[in-house]
Amino acid sequence: MAAAAASAVGRGERPGAGGAAGVGRSGAGGLTVTHRGGGYRYLPAGDAYSGGVAAEPGFEFVALTFAEPKPVAEGFARLDRELAARGLTASALVGVHLRSQAPVDLGAFDDFNVRYHALLAERGVLEDAVNPVARTNVVPVHAPPAEPVIHTAFVVRAAAGAGGTDFVVAGCGEIIGGLAPENIVARGDLSPAGLTRKASAVLAEIGDRVRRLGVDASVAATVNVYTSHEVTGLPDLLVDGLPVVARSGFVRWLTSPPVVEVEFEMDCHRVSAWQAIP
Repeated sequence: MAAAAASAVGRGERPGAGGAAGVGRSGAGGLTVTHRGGGYRYLPAGDAYSGGVAAEPGFEFVALTFAEPKPVAEGFARLDRELAARGLTASALVGVHLRSQAPVDLGAFDDFNVRYHALLAERGVLEDAVNPVARTNVVPVHAPPAEPVIHTAFVVRAAAGAGGTDFVVAGCGEIIGGLAPENIVARGDLSPAGLTRKASAVLAEIGDRVRRLGVDASVAATVNVYTSHEVTGLPDLLVDGLPVVARSGFVRWLTSPPVVEVEFEMDCHRVSAWQAIP
């Protein structure tokens, strides 16, 4: 069965009777959905992104990092060519890391998401209008791009071995609930206590997504923290919430989340390979 599914992933075929990030919660009752290609499952979250993805047995994820990040539309066109050269189609795309030029209000964030969603729809990536692709979108404090760019893309492929251990949890900021200002945890509070509340809320959501994806977070994983603030006691907080940090550490990016008044974001992932593409 794994071999049959492997031949279908990224080609838009249905090998069997399969199932039908950003900021905020992943939602959808906490249930994962198996992608029609059979190679991974995802947490539905909304039009803009899923809450995360996890490889099924027989499959693995590869991270493709642009040597020079490309504007989003151009980057997707470049990915089309890269995937075609690998014998895959756009439906092999499972995750994207973006870098944006500045935090925006929720209205502008929604506008960008509409354009982003359309680019995925054009490529047949959506499943009945549901977006299975995980996403992180943050703003570098120093030398931000002139417009949103694709930094890294994650794709699914047949595994050389057993597979089934890779995952990508989408970026999550401290908006818990619907995307509304009143749902920002400790809104406007940049005190040590306020920042700790924000970080704790995000960490709880990331841990919840890991559990709902059904992945083993004790295996080597990359944990990313995105904030421009110093959070008191952050390492201990992370170790308590994601014990793998005690062994693998974490990466701190001097960035801001893409929405104004949101101050702290995290994601995590495990992939089988990293490759640079021009």
